[in-house]
Amino acid sequence: MTTPSHDTERLQNALDELTDALEAHLQAALARSGESDTAVQAAYTALRHAAERYDDLLFDLCDEVTPWEFPEGPRTDLEYEDPDTSPGLVGVLVRRDYQISDIDGLLGAGREAYGELYPGDPLESAVADVSHPGRALYQMLHAYGVDGLDERAEDAGLRPRGGTVWVQALAAGDEQTLTDDPFQVADEDLLVYRVDEVIRGDEQD
Repeated sequence: MTTPSHDTERLQNALDELTDALEAHLQAALARSGESDTAVQAAYTALRHAAERYDDLLFDLCDEVTPWEFPEGPRTDLEYEDPDTSPGLVGVLVRRDYQISDIDGLLGAGREAYGELYPGDPLESAVADVSHPGRALYQMLHAYGVDGLDERAEDAGLRPRGGTVWVQALAAGDEQTLTDDPFQVADEDLLVYRVDEVIRGDEQD
């Protein structure tokens, strides 16, 4: 059986991503600063995802498998705190990463959020408005906020992939960057508190 050229290209791209991830993981491991080195953990996660993508694609397109196994890994919460800092102005920077595992589920959750925001509108309006994942996320954030989205993530077809929260000191005038360049102020040297939630593997499966 001959593999179509476009499928061969997809496989080659997946293999290239995997080899790049292997190289990045090696470099991070060689430069590790300790057992909880966040760069190593991030490289591990990227490598695992690249290996899984290649493995899945190889099976889907060629009905072949690799010798790799993907055991569940632990979720680790990494914390940092500077007890000597007493800032007068602080910023809380939040990032959460998700994999979209069920697009239909996400669209349904987005339309449900639309219904809560506009209870007088017919279902057809929700369907017309929420026609793609980006719009679903917009309506969910609009209805529930960031924390509410996180609480509903799994039911909405979003698989958590980790997150980080930074609390850092801000200089006078930094609040003016909020709308035009909100993450311009991110600076590890000004951290007061940080917690990273690192999800290794597919413990959500």
